[in-house]
Amino acid sequence: MAIKMNMEVMELMFYFWQATTDREKVGEPFIMTIADHEQMKPVYTEEFQPESVRRALSAISNREIFSADHKCESRFWNNNMWAMEDMGLMEEMMAPLKVMNFDGITVEGDKNVVVLPMHMDEYLLKGDTLYVNFFRVQADMMGDGPLTMANVEFKEWVEKTFRAA
Repeated sequence: MAIKMNMEVMELMFYFWQATTDREKVGEPFIMTIADHEQMKPVYTEEFQPESVRRALSAISNREIFSADHKCESRFWNNNMWAMEDMGLMEEMMAPLKVMNFDGITVEGDKNVVVLPMHMDEYLLKGDTLYVNFFRVQADMMGDGPLTMANVEFKEWVEKTFRAA
């Protein structure tokens, strides 16, 4: 069967990072598009809600001090600040993810890989969908190696994660 990659939320985040780095104002409606996105819902918990995303991204966009109510909010804010500090690395991570296919990997049934800007978790597996924390994907610092996750080539890691479920 097939594995499909979904980068919708990360495309929105990449625009947010670029615009904010370029000192453009990103409005609340755009931030709410990210926070309320259907694909973000599985990562929300009692301590990390759409409002957490809105507050963190709004503080970043407005260059305000962020006061987190929970460690996961602080981690989310910190991860996004880190992303903006090295846009070159973000581009190196985004480019291969956007064109990645999982041909040659066999799994039972159709599966989805959704890459998201998460906080604490490395990943969540819910049903046939693997939600991957973008901030845990590692690019080769020399730029010529594959993306990895937990020190395993990303495609192989995805296959192992689905098989272990």
